[in-house]
Amino acid sequence: MYIPKLSQLRFFCAIVEGGTIAAAARKMNCVPSNITMRLQELEMDIGQDLFVRDRKKLLITPAGRLFYREAREIVSRAERLPSLWSKPKSRGILKVGALDVAFLTCLPKHVPQFIMDHPDVELNILQHSSFVLERMLSEEEIDLAITDGPVENTLLEGSFAFHQSLYLVMPQHIKKITPEIMRSSDIYLFNRDCFYRRCAELWMDQKGYQPRSVLTMESYDLILSCLDVGIGLACMPESVVAQFRTHGRKLNILRMDGIGPTDVYFVWRKHAKNNIIQAFLDYMRED
Repeated sequence: MYIPKLSQLRFFCAIVEGGTIAAAARKMNCVPSNITMRLQELEMDIGQDLFVRDRKKLLITPAGRLFYREAREIVSRAERLPSLWSKPKSRGILKVGALDVAFLTCLPKHVPQFIMDHPDVELNILQHSSFVLERMLSEEEIDLAITDGPVENTLLEGSFAFHQSLYLVMPQHIKKITPEIMRSSDIYLFNRDCFYRRCAELWMDQKGYQPRSVLTMESYDLILSCLDVGIGLACMPESVVAQFRTHGRKLNILRMDGIGPTDVYFVWRKHAKNNIIQAFLDYMRED
């Protein structure tokens, strides 16, 4: 399928708007024969007569009117492109992916001000698990990830965002966790692509704990509903624990120590940190 060149569309629009080959030539700063040749090439390439030749006049055809409507929009858009960055402010589309804990901490604290101060930046923020975020970043589906760290992928780099401890959450009647309690209990964790699930499984291996079963349950509210009636155990990051406590929930928790770093990092593709990403990071790091 033939795709017209932008230069052909500009010549065609100049003919329609000028009314004659001579007027179009003056507008495009070229000789009339060049305009005539470009028009003939365009009509031949698309297989349509765009004008009817009547002596020295060009009368636009119905097909020509339809073509002009589409071509004018394309030419206008192309002419507007240089003005996108005529102002000193940053303009662009920024795609950010983040863990759920970021939506409870730095994002609600700083994103509103960033949006107000950068009206020409289209900010899109998605929530995904750690491993999905790393894949999306590597495949250039997002520009920046707020995920667990430190970074191990050699194609990525990052910087510390905030601390995030993990807690074992238990029903209120459990005063102390023991191997016997573990063996008789299910533990509710998010799916296998969740970094915190991997941390929880590592913690249980280090402690020699073997739960009755590990069940996938991707809702903290649902998990707490089970704990409220005295069944199961769960792993939650401290920001989630803090949110529930802010809303008056009493939680019976035990810090899961000895599992290595569970901190959150800002991560981007190496050599791809532009001025918009840097501005976003500056806002996220404000106290």
